[in-house]
Amino acid sequence: MFLNITKRLIYLISKTPLWILYRLSDFLFFLQQYLLHYRKKVIIDNLKRCFPHFTDQEIKKTYRQFNRNLCDYAVESIKALTISQKELDKRIELKNIEAFDEIKTEGKNCIMLCGHFFNWEWLIGMANHLPEEYALAVYHKLKDPMVNDFMKQTRERFGTKAITMQETPRVIINTPNNGDYTFLFVADQSPAQVLIKYDLQFFNQLTPVFNGYDKLARRMDYGVVYIDITKKKRGHYCFEFKRLKPSGDKFEENEIVDLFYKSLEENIKKDPANWLWSHRRWKYKKGIHY
Repeated sequence: MFLNITKRLIYLISKTPLWILYRLSDFLFFLQQYLLHYRKKVIIDNLKRCFPHFTDQEIKKTYRQFNRNLCDYAVESIKALTISQKELDKRIELKNIEAFDEIKTEGKNCIMLCGHFFNWEWLIGMANHLPEEYALAVYHKLKDPMVNDFMKQTRERFGTKAITMQETPRVIINTPNNGDYTFLFVADQSPAQVLIKYDLQFFNQLTPVFNGYDKLARRMDYGVVYIDITKKKRGHYCFEFKRLKPSGDKFEENEIVDLFYKSLEENIKKDPANWLWSHRRWKYKKGIHY
C-alpha cells in the first residue's frame, strides 16, 4: 500500500513542469549546501585529489556548483518518467551521430561508453535517433525494488531495453553482430574488490576499473563510441559521439578501457562540477586491497 502511494506521488511530481521542478531543486540545493552536506568530505577529498592545483576557493566553487547539478539531476531524473520525446529533443543536442552510421555501414554492432555526467539519465532521448534498430542499456540492479523499477521503467520509455550487468555477457554473445544493435554502458563505476582485474592511471592516480566491456567488444568485434556529455545550461545538454579506434588493425587487450578513461578525464576537466564526485572512487589501494 505504502509503495503504491509513493509510486503514484512520484509519478504526479514527474508530471509537474520542469520550471516548477527546478524550484524544488533550488530548495534541495539549499538543504544540501547548508544543512545536509551529503558526502561533503568524499566530494571535497576527490576534488582535491584530482585538482591539486585548485585553490581552496576554486574547490568551494566547484563543490557548490556540483551540489546544484546534483539537485537538478534528481528532479530531471523524476521528470524522465513522463517527459516527451519532443521536449527532450528541445533539450538535448546530438553531435556527430554519424559515428553510428559509420559502424553500421561496416556491419558491426556498437558499444557506447559514457561516465556519470549530469544528466546521463536523459540519454534515453537519443534511442530513436540512432540508425541501429535496437538499443539496450546496461544497468546495475538496485537493492530497493521500487527505485529499481522506476529506473528500469524510465530507461525503457523510448524503445531502449534495460538489461542487468549479470545478463549482459550472455545477451551480447547471443546477439548477431549485424549492425542492428547498440549497447550503452555507463562504465566509470568502481568495481567491487573481488572483481578488480585491471587498473590504470586516472587523474594521476592508480585506479581499479571495470574492463568487461573491453573483453566483449574485442570478442564480438564491435565498434566503440564514447559519449562526451556537457551541460550547456540548466536543463540543456550536449551529447557528442566520438568513435574510439584501435592503434592497429584490432583493439589490444584493455586498449578500449585506456581510451575510455582518457576521454573521460578530458570530459571531466572541461566542467569538473558536472561529474558524480560523491562516490568513493579511490577506496581500494593496490597492494593493500587487491
